[in-house]
Amino acid sequence: MRRRDVLQTGLLTTAALSTTGCATLLDVLCGLVKTPEMSLKSFKVKKMTLTSLQVDIVALIKNPNPFGFNLAGLDWAVSLAGGQTAQGKAPRGINLKAKGTEETEIDLDFNLAKTAEAILELLDKKSVPLKIDAVGHLRANKYKFDIPAQFESKLPLPVIPRFDVPTFKVKNANLSGITFLVEPLVTNSNGFDINIDAFDFDVKLDGKQVLKNKNAKKIKLESKGHERVPFQFDVGLAEIGMTLAKLAQNPRLDWELAANLKSGILNMPFKQKGRVTL
Repeated sequence: MRRRDVLQTGLLTTAALSTTGCATLLDVLCGLVKTPEMSLKSFKVKKMTLTSLQVDIVALIKNPNPFGFNLAGLDWAVSLAGGQTAQGKAPRGINLKAKGTEETEIDLDFNLAKTAEAILELLDKKSVPLKIDAVGHLRANKYKFDIPAQFESKLPLPVIPRFDVPTFKVKNANLSGITFLVEPLVTNSNGFDINIDAFDFDVKLDGKQVLKNKNAKKIKLESKGHERVPFQFDVGLAEIGMTLAKLAQNPRLDWELAANLKSGILNMPFKQKGRVTL
């Protein structure tokens, strides 16, 4: 066979094989092409609330070949604390030059969980494992590469507001009863504001319910701030089974305050105990 016929046959064979992927003779050609690499460049939280997160991830794609590629697509799936929470695609159209490195950005916007209970369970932790499985689809003429990559990190979580009762005292006392002043303190250690939509209190004195479903004002907890939510209530001596003689013998009462803070779908219960001297 003449040299011209050999070359022509080889080219026809290569063209035919290129439509079906790497096989036989084309395997040799594909073996000369190095698979591009994909890695994580940066990871940051752009926005955070008690129930959702916006995360920005930048992935690096490195091409070791002497010819360029085009990023035809990037599929990704996110697993948060072992459960898949988001999936999607990154924009197309990134050109990867020969021996070059390019980056692509993935914006993730997802809820922490489907239910309030699951969210509160997550928020008990300071951070949770975050895993991103990605597949980049690269094209260069007849060559196709699906490059798998996996990114793992620790995702910092929002912090549930802290609830304290630094002030629980007697404001006034007389024969008809006692007026108590209570000043709960709510602290937000997060870098974002939190709206408290409802604020309910239950109070017990010496184990007896004296105040139920006391509604406080709606408040806005500023970023890295705190808010006092004062209220007062009156209790007759008969309500707590006390007399002046008994109070004179033991002028102390044990108190218990249960509170529920509602923010969006979250109900955050708190409970604190103490003792007040009359």
